[in-house]
Amino acid sequence: MTDKPIFAFVTIGSGSYLGSTVRDLTLANVLHRRGFKVAVYWMMEWMPEFADRGITQRLLCHGTRYQFRRPSEFMDRVIGTIAFLAPLSLRVQLTQRSNGFVDHMLGNLIHVLHQTPEADRGLVNRLRCYLAKDRVSHLMMSFASIGALALAAKRKGGHSFDYSLTFQGDEQFADYARRGGVLQEYLARLKEVIEGSRWPAMVVSRDYLDRIATEMDVPAERLRVVYAGVEFPERPHKTPLSVLKSIFPGLVEGIPIVSYLGRQDSEKGIDLLLYAARLLNARGLTMQLVVCGATAKGETYKKVIGDLARHLGVKIHHAGAVSTEIRDALFAHSRCVVYPSVNREPFGLVVAEAMSQGTPVVVPDYGGVTELIRHGDKAAGLTFNTWDSGDLARQVERLLVDDVLYRELAENTRAVAERFSAERMTDCVLDHLGIRERAGSETAVFRRG
Repeated sequence: MTDKPIFAFVTIGSGSYLGSTVRDLTLANVLHRRGFKVAVYWMMEWMPEFADRGITQRLLCHGTRYQFRRPSEFMDRVIGTIAFLAPLSLRVQLTQRSNGFVDHMLGNLIHVLHQTPEADRGLVNRLRCYLAKDRVSHLMMSFASIGALALAAKRKGGHSFDYSLTFQGDEQFADYARRGGVLQEYLARLKEVIEGSRWPAMVVSRDYLDRIATEMDVPAERLRVVYAGVEFPERPHKTPLSVLKSIFPGLVEGIPIVSYLGRQDSEKGIDLLLYAARLLNARGLTMQLVVCGATAKGETYKKVIGDLARHLGVKIHHAGAVSTEIRDALFAHSRCVVYPSVNREPFGLVVAEAMSQGTPVVVPDYGGVTELIRHGDKAAGLTFNTWDSGDLARQVERLLVDDVLYRELAENTRAVAERFSAERMTDCVLDHLGIRERAGSETAVFRRG
């Protein structure tokens, strides 16, 4: 069969899943640039600026649909539509200030999808209509945990398509199921959904494959590692420090910068970095500590970071979410980027982004993120003993005082990061799906087995 595949992505644009959304939209954009038709179906919230022009974007449901334990068409279509009259920035700001608001709705979503043999019937019908309208052949589910929607839509018939699943943060959904009292139903439905797909589910690292197989009792043979990818700059360039000073006016030229970029939520371990900075200050090491990023679970932890820094006597240059321009400038001016997560991270897009910009990284020796910093005999960063702020301080100190080590790691960053380019991720996904592109042509061969 030579009909060209048409892709649709179902992704959640809210909560602790920004990295997953970036991964999905990066893949969608590359597929679109290669000449495939692509649609994105947003759940809860949408971020249209993430998608290239020409990609069809539809809102599958507002978050308000799951304000209660039963899905509400009124809350979705009426209240949600009214809420969306406010700018996205204001909606995000309001939800971030309401601790537990997004978690509440996501918990209800998981309860709805797994408490009964049928998923949310109204949403399934809406999904089927979108799939038929866009003539989708390949439905890409951002999370295996919401795959019940795809399986239900496929079983109802009316439009022929296949669906693919990705694990990239599903342990959080399993926790929602546990808290909601439907863990066994969740695990049983998950197996059913995985068996209903033509392909093994994709997982974003080897460690995460082991974790999903063990914690969720998914057969390892039904899982396949496909690393996430980031847009790879052709030539990283160092913008003037003045660009950074527009957000962090206290930064001083000539003093090394140690940065954290990412969500400011408790599992990210920013407090460990502050303890490490306090130890380094006591040793007389001079550095500038920058912490920035959005929050998905409310402002509480972000405020704790500010209070803790003051209590420790550690000066930090602190901000919320920053633009891509500021992010790239921070990568360029940082001696290193630290990823101090206390969670067993499936991947770590910030780590891949930093390396792609030529910046060494420091990561825990735990989880999928550890797989990112070494390729063969080349290393682009250092690991520290997970949860150990003393060892974190030692590794950061090595990068601050050992110029030979720093230069060696910095020179390796791009070569190591190339494994996680957006183009390579796309090649791997197409190969996984059995889709072969013809050299020198936008035409693809579509094989259905």
